[in-house]
Amino acid sequence: MGENFIEIFPSVLEFFLNMLEFIALVISVSTFFILMVNKFSRALKVILGPCGLGPFRRLRVLFICRKSQIKKRAFLEYAILRTKGCTVVGSEWGTIINGFKNFYTEVEQGELTYNLPNNTLLIGREFSAAAQRYFDYFNQDKVRKAYGLHDGPVGWVIKLNIEEAYATPTCLLTGLLSQYDENWEEFIKRYVSTAYMTEKDADSNGVLVNELYFTFAWLLWGPSYELEYQNYWAGLCQLSYGDESNSVPAVADRETDVAERLKARFMENDERRYGALVSAKVTLYDKKSFYERLYAEINPENAYFYNKAKDGELSFAVKIDDFAPCLNYKAKKYYSTAYVWVLFELESDGYEFRPEKSVAFFEHANLANKITYRFLIETLVDKCIKHFRTIFADPANADRKYRFVCGMNQRIENYCIERFKKEIASDSETGKLLKGRIIFERKYAPADVFAAYDTFFSARRKPVFEEVRCDDRQSLSDLGLFYTNIYMDNFPDENERETFDNLLGYLKAAESATDYRYHIVLAKDEAGTIIGGCIFDYFKKTNTGVIEFLAVRTDLQSAGIGTLIYEHTRTVLNADAFAEGKVAPDYLCCEIDSPEHSKADVKKYLYFWNKNGFMKIGFDYLQPALSRGKERVTGLWLTLAPRSGQKKSVPKQLVLDILGDYMRYAMGIAEPEKNEEYIAMKAQTEGRETLSLEKLI
Repeated sequence: MGENFIEIFPSVLEFFLNMLEFIALVISVSTFFILMVNKFSRALKVILGPCGLGPFRRLRVLFICRKSQIKKRAFLEYAILRTKGCTVVGSEWGTIINGFKNFYTEVEQGELTYNLPNNTLLIGREFSAAAQRYFDYFNQDKVRKAYGLHDGPVGWVIKLNIEEAYATPTCLLTGLLSQYDENWEEFIKRYVSTAYMTEKDADSNGVLVNELYFTFAWLLWGPSYELEYQNYWAGLCQLSYGDESNSVPAVADRETDVAERLKARFMENDERRYGALVSAKVTLYDKKSFYERLYAEINPENAYFYNKAKDGELSFAVKIDDFAPCLNYKAKKYYSTAYVWVLFELESDGYEFRPEKSVAFFEHANLANKITYRFLIETLVDKCIKHFRTIFADPANADRKYRFVCGMNQRIENYCIERFKKEIASDSETGKLLKGRIIFERKYAPADVFAAYDTFFSARRKPVFEEVRCDDRQSLSDLGLFYTNIYMDNFPDENERETFDNLLGYLKAAESATDYRYHIVLAKDEAGTIIGGCIFDYFKKTNTGVIEFLAVRTDLQSAGIGTLIYEHTRTVLNADAFAEGKVAPDYLCCEIDSPEHSKADVKKYLYFWNKNGFMKIGFDYLQPALSRGKERVTGLWLTLAPRSGQKKSVPKQLVLDILGDYMRYAMGIAEPEKNEEYIAMKAQTEGRETLSLEKLI
């Protein structure tokens, strides 16, 4: 028996070893497939596959990061930083993976922080594309749930420490090269065609060709504009390195003291307009949802600039979590902006800013110190005065007038105006030429000016706007088409809908009015087809604009046309306010459907009004019956967008005054104070000095 056991033992052992080897193989293959099909494997493939991360290196990363969701996200972020979003070869991936192991081990017990010497890495297109893949992946509902991500913007788990960042409360405007995607051929075509029209029109009401050149050169790379940051500032600034083209938009954290500390730093350097050289700790966020959360804090006058950052080339938002001022020699000598500039326009009777009639003057100011910066501003204004002196010395330009529009910042604006007025008051030969020909009364808000440039140079055609007038048969005929094809479609409930006769009656009544203005503006495409419109009012007593209705033809919605109509509406209201000695309306007001009663895409229309600074007034709005036989409407919100100032509440009496004017002038109710709905709304405000302003979303 012993001999038999010795004979069969090797066979049994071989069989047993083969079984173990088979089981190990099954386990290995199963583990491989489990690892390769899990969510993190997909994340690695989707986000880092375009950067060259292959399946075998991916398997190694899966094993390293298998126990921690934070570690998984940290690797993705670390790899994007190390590769800069570009494709790298396999051997470099081995270095990156080993580097991550060391990085994570060193910082595992504390905050995950990656050091950058400056912000230039963040500007690259490849980096931005990789960050976009990251946020697109983690914004999926299933992925959010798997990684324990809550509602709100997705942010990186690795914080970036930018060792040298020049912070300024400015917004980089879109340069023409960027707008034309660095297509010089298209840019030159646009300049030549605009110059041709300008030269043809120069004898009447066009700028001169040399003036047009100034403006195109100014816009070529993209200037910056300094926001009003001392009041109602939501933290928007630029972090740059040497030049604005090397900058990223960033928002200082307002939930801590970071924004206030940074503002104090700017104010401390106010005399020099330096901004501040800092070491900044920042977090990258999914930009759309990040900026949407800011809208309730933004001064509506600055909303354009926040939208500019949100819609810019970078796929992410940057939040400044903390910073430390640099106090070295460089900080005292460092300034970072491409230009210092001022802007004028050829004066006309129109109320809309015309980019093709603007004249920009600028001086390059990269890395200027305090003395050079002041010198450049003085040189800038000298250049303006010399130019206009030359223009007005020519008898052919006797009828020309120019209006000051704005400057890069308030200090430059003040210095420019002061110098011009001093020259005019001196009664010198130059002063005599300038007198009565340079106008310094403001006509437009800077945001409206920059939006006009965006539209002018956009490939998208701007609609032609037509104001309906009782003495213009064509516009009345167009109003009929608008009413039947667009207005009625947007108001299926006849109780919410004005009759066509009522609209005509309001137009007629407004012709002789002095306390208000009533507008119906229609938007047409190139073929003359009505594609949208807006009905709105201006009330002199409260300096308030009220938007009754804004709509775009159903098949053309979500194409940006509504925004263009809204911008034109604001321009007309600004002109109404300007005629009364105001820069712009203090408030914009609008009726919108409450989400409970709306049949439209709720998020879409709420998002539109929210991004434009509108908030719900804290009371139940009741719309009176618009005509005999109709009923009151209860499913509406009354919203308000303050131009500046208090954002959490609004004076009760202001709301009642707006309601009174709205009913009297826009609804034809002769005595609003006796109206049942007015009385009911007023009763809701008893005992309250103010009414709250609440977020729409």
